[in-house]
Amino acid sequence: MPKHFFFDLDGTLTRSHVVIDPANVGTLSKLCDLRDVIVVTGGTYPDIQRQLTPALDGKYFSLAQSGGHATNKSGEELWREVISPEQTASILELIEKMKHGFDIKVRDENDCVELRGSQVSYSVLGYNEDVEKKYAFDPDFSKRKQMLNNFAADVEKLKSIGIEVAVGGTTTFNFTLVGQDKGSNVARLIRQESWDKDECLYIGDALKPGENDFAVVGVIETQAVKDPNETFELIVKMLG
Repeated sequence: MPKHFFFDLDGTLTRSHVVIDPANVGTLSKLCDLRDVIVVTGGTYPDIQRQLTPALDGKYFSLAQSGGHATNKSGEELWREVISPEQTASILELIEKMKHGFDIKVRDENDCVELRGSQVSYSVLGYNEDVEKKYAFDPDFSKRKQMLNNFAADVEKLKSIGIEVAVGGTTTFNFTLVGQDKGSNVARLIRQESWDKDECLYIGDALKPGENDFAVVGVIETQAVKDPNETFELIVKMLG
């Protein structure tokens, strides 16, 4: 069994933006007691804490905001990268174009964009929209990938000022600093902790090209899952 387990959050340990199933808390806690567990997500550290509940506080490392904000098991900050106001303004310009491109009436316009510091995120439907609607919106990521293709010139312009974008979760686009994706930050934590990458495993539901876990492919061994049920079936099997 690997010594260091990296997990995506939404769609892997929990459903999108939802608290972990209480039936899975004990299983994850047992794994945390035996091995290092690292949660890697586009969300913020408080998002991780809320979704994994206080029952798991102090048991895992976090790579929040695609790893731009890292903390150890005690919650002490390891690093935090920051997107500049000028970069943020350019990101918001593209988001407005995307909103017009999707032309979807949302329940709460203020629920669609989050300025997280290390990352700017845009949820097409809104972060707190009904979870079933979110899962039904773009299950194969094709709508969001096509939108990025539609604005390829704008995406390249963002790269020229140090920003890249990837699809994530169920309805989201994550904008991060170039070189601050999940893969590079997984590698950074492994170096910082002096771990053997051959003793690491990343488990996620979005490991295909163009999806937000794909950046980890080639960094360490990866295992694709389709949902939290499959994740916890895998953990139980590994725990024996």
